[in-house]
Amino acid sequence: MLCDIVLVAACIPNAEITEIVDEMTYKAKVAVKVGSVAVRYGATIFVESFNGATHTATMRIHGNASGSHGGVKASLVSQVVARDGRSHVDLHSDAQISGIVATLGGRLIEGIAKKTVAEFSANLAKLL
Repeated sequence: MLCDIVLVAACIPNAEITEIVDEMTYKAKVAVKVGSVAVRYGATIFVESFNGATHTATMRIHGNASGSHGGVKASLVSQVVARDGRSHVDLHSDAQISGIVATLGGRLIEGIAKKTVAEFSANLAKLL
């Protein structure tokens, strides 16, 4: 299921796939609100690998905010693991954010990221 980028993206709050370039490249729009600042990013998702044996997916994301509000570069690695008789997804990410969102400070951004991951997880769980 995690190999279906369109389905997974639909679980991310305020995100949508706008174009499937090929089976490993997708265009998307993502809206982010940090404090009183709301920014829309146009992003490209590059799927670097899917490993069925280890249930691991690796992706890179490059995004630019509309206007001159900065951008984001991120790498994501997700792995489905069995734990306590259930499937869990371990997610590791590294993001570099520039522009107005970056000026708001790490703690505020970290809180938004945690909330977004929690909403994504709840939305994904509904599909299972």
